[in-house]
Amino acid sequence: MDFQKKEGRTQNLKITPRKESRRIWKLRMDKAIRVLLFLFCFLLCAYPTKALQNYEVGNIRYKSFSTHTQIIIEKTAQTDCLPARELTSPPRLLINLFPAVLLTLQGRAEVGYEKEIAVGDSFIQAVRLKQEHESVLQVVIDLSITEYTYNISSEEPDSLVIDIRGPRDASDKDLVVDLLKKIELSPSISPASPEQKGKVFKIVLDPGHGGDDPGAVGTSGLKEKDVVLAVAKELASLLEKEPGIEVHLTRDDNSFLYLYRRTEMANQIGGNIFISIHANAAPSRGATGVETFVNSMYAEDKEAALVAARENRPAEPKGISREAEALLWDMVQNKYKSESNDLAHSIQKRLSEASGLEDRGVKKAPFSVLRGAAMPAVLVEIGFISNPWEESKLKKDDFRKKIAQGILDGLRDYLKKIELIT
Repeated sequence: MDFQKKEGRTQNLKITPRKESRRIWKLRMDKAIRVLLFLFCFLLCAYPTKALQNYEVGNIRYKSFSTHTQIIIEKTAQTDCLPARELTSPPRLLINLFPAVLLTLQGRAEVGYEKEIAVGDSFIQAVRLKQEHESVLQVVIDLSITEYTYNISSEEPDSLVIDIRGPRDASDKDLVVDLLKKIELSPSISPASPEQKGKVFKIVLDPGHGGDDPGAVGTSGLKEKDVVLAVAKELASLLEKEPGIEVHLTRDDNSFLYLYRRTEMANQIGGNIFISIHANAAPSRGATGVETFVNSMYAEDKEAALVAARENRPAEPKGISREAEALLWDMVQNKYKSESNDLAHSIQKRLSEASGLEDRGVKKAPFSVLRGAAMPAVLVEIGFISNPWEESKLKKDDFRKKIAQGILDGLRDYLKKIELIT
């Protein structure tokens, strides 16, 4: 029995069985919705923490020398840095680490947490840290000098080393000239000359990561290094059936190669095309699709910059400053900018069609693995391993074959365009 007070009188309201049933059903639904909302909030909070627990940045220290100052940042193998930004008034260097979360005495830093490390030597005044985002740690190096050179290296997977030096002389440019003399550039292949049509065309496939570097890891434990190796081997087997094509892999097992060694190998064998194969990852599990990258000095947007940061592990040749390396890149890579762009668009079109995944297009970003290629070069992201649905597809042999076929079809379209095949 229910009651309702109206105009000073209490009236009995008769509740029919149907109304009572609806009232009970509504109460149960309200309770179920509250439970689902609680679970959603719990998962929303829990999963980012789980995803970032392996991306912690620990000890940060410095070493002062008479010629330079060195900053050493202890990190995980998956953490890399976005391209550094040089700022003025006052002079400082800004570096974003991604994915990364700073460890403090109280635990993992919250967003907005700031810390300053005083240095006070001839090159660096201080190092400031800020947890800019739950997966982005900002490092700002306040400089003591206005003219300087810097070098960022990560030859060990668990550390990032930043060297700040005074200005250098022209000897670096002489070193670049000497290196260029040793590099045999691949002939421009747009369009093909009669001599090129009769020659064996060498395609170099580069399965990303390997060895102690797993690359991105999916929610079920699928490793990027394993997926891309399987796809590269499948693509190689298809290419071997193509007349006039010679295919090479930078690795055919679970071995680790520094990024500069991959393009160095491609140059040594006289490659005509370099294709680096990777699986994508993002903080959001909803990110989906395939995309193809060409190299550029700067990323065209934030998303492209994040992809480059994750795939990069800077490894410049020792003794060459940032300015010299940039000069070398300009002189070598610019020769193939147009060809690389055409190749990327051909592959991207066919890859998106074959995979059935979202077409994210062709993008530009600074990739260390492409920078050293003396030939047209692209980096292909074959799907998001961080997306559970796409991860499940990447596990399947038939889907990997579709990916390989899509890349092959894109290659064929490109070679037809430059009249190397009919």
